[in-house]
Amino acid sequence: MLAAALLMVGGPAVAAKVVKVGIVSVLSGPVAVIGNGEKWAAEMAVADFEGIEGTKIELVVRDHAYNPGVANEKAKELYEKENVDVIIACPNSAAALAVAQQAKLHKKLFISTSAGTTDLIGKACNRYVFKWNYNDYMLATTVGILGAEKLGKRWYTITSDYAWGHNLLKHFTEAVESKGGKVVGNDMVALHTSDYSPYILKAMNAKPEVLALLNVGKDAVNSTKAAAEYGLKKKVTIVHALLFEPSIRGGGVATFAGDYTAAPWNWVVDNPGARDFADRYLKKTGERPHFMAAAVYSAVTQYLLAVKRAGGADTEKVIKALEGHTFKDMFANPGYVRPEDHQQVGKAYLLRVKQPDQVKGTDDYFEVVGSLPAEQAFGKPGQFGCKLNK
Repeated sequence: MLAAALLMVGGPAVAAKVVKVGIVSVLSGPVAVIGNGEKWAAEMAVADFEGIEGTKIELVVRDHAYNPGVANEKAKELYEKENVDVIIACPNSAAALAVAQQAKLHKKLFISTSAGTTDLIGKACNRYVFKWNYNDYMLATTVGILGAEKLGKRWYTITSDYAWGHNLLKHFTEAVESKGGKVVGNDMVALHTSDYSPYILKAMNAKPEVLALLNVGKDAVNSTKAAAEYGLKKKVTIVHALLFEPSIRGGGVATFAGDYTAAPWNWVVDNPGARDFADRYLKKTGERPHFMAAAVYSAVTQYLLAVKRAGGADTEKVIKALEGHTFKDMFANPGYVRPEDHQQVGKAYLLRVKQPDQVKGTDDYFEVVGSLPAEQAFGKPGQFGCKLNK
């Protein structure tokens, strides 16, 4: 009787496998526009993914508030308590370096999309870290080389005084000098400085042809407004290390009109699916995606495709599925993941901010005016000291 009863009761349902994707970003504070975009893009990537039979995709999001210590704790929590298979995003270089160490300790993947430091493919590299999107070398090389060729030879720099700025200045100077240019002066400026007038006046006295603002966010807005107020913007060309649509939106397109910046992507680039992604993102959020958001969409999608190729989320198998992989998506056409240092590379673009009367729609601020091939923009494999697969 007992045997018969057991036969009549169906066996327990087989639970679906779960792949858990963690997003650590900045969702509060003055640069939350970056992190919110990354979160929205990750949500879209998971929703758009066609799926893996018998597998459920879960997204777990945490705010590190742009604080390296908090990032370290959030990464530890995600790897240990949430049991995520990968962490993606993480703006702020110091925060990303902390997460990279947690990835190494837990032998879990970290795909850094938003930190610029080349240390992730240099002295702090490890086999569990992949660097998607830009890095400081790519930004500096693109603007420095194309700028020194087309905009002028005599440069002055105003630089954010922390690790990111210092690293960027080094690469910027090398790029400008490689094309016969010269950096005639530089000022290191504390983060969140409101009054840039002393630095703008020093720059004016140096009589440069190009002013490079190696800062981001509110600092980019404040320094550019000061350059306009003191008339420097009428005398020199301004280039930016990083310039996002939200900064232009906040500072006003007239403030930034005619300025240049580098980017690995913009929603106007001619990549298959780029405009469709930007339109759907606009419908979801009310704004166009900045390149940090686009990079997260690409990284989440390409990670899930690697899981599919690997037959599961086993870390070692996914690493092998990513190393040396060439892909085409809305972010990179093509993109390539270098096995030597785990840097994802692709074409880099020089962008110019439109004049106010040229803006035709929401966040229609940039036009593409130049590009560098991936091999030139990102440097050589292992150039920064990382040699994972000799």
